[in-house]
Amino acid sequence: MPRSQQQRTDGNTGDYPSNWRDIANAIKSSHNWRCERCFHPHETFLNRVDCDELCTHPDNGKQRMLTVHHLNMNPANCEPWNLAALCQACHLSIQARVDFEQIYMLPHSAWMVPHVKGFTEHMANIMIA
Repeated sequence: MPRSQQQRTDGNTGDYPSNWRDIANAIKSSHNWRCERCFHPHETFLNRVDCDELCTHPDNGKQRMLTVHHLNMNPANCEPWNLAALCQACHLSIQARVDFEQIYMLPHSAWMVPHVKGFTEHMANIMIA
């Protein structure tokens, strides 16, 4: 079974909640409407935004509209540790590549650390319950 399907077998239906737009806007706002991975500000097709001193991605002309990614691929899981404000380019680059239960030999990237910490705390709470 593909990992994305395995991670969605936690009893949730995988449906987005009815208040998804509010949740997504809150996550984007909490990151000042910037990608938490490359720091590019939110832009739209009609409102392109130039890179600034905070951007860390290559200036390749890709559109960088801000999205919210469910790191464990389950749209029903809207816990803050599972939601990342990512531009389209970063979102596509990590889509289905996050496995919270995998042991990594190298440290996580700074943007990923709070998500892994949140997942670890979530799992610890489940074990205690």
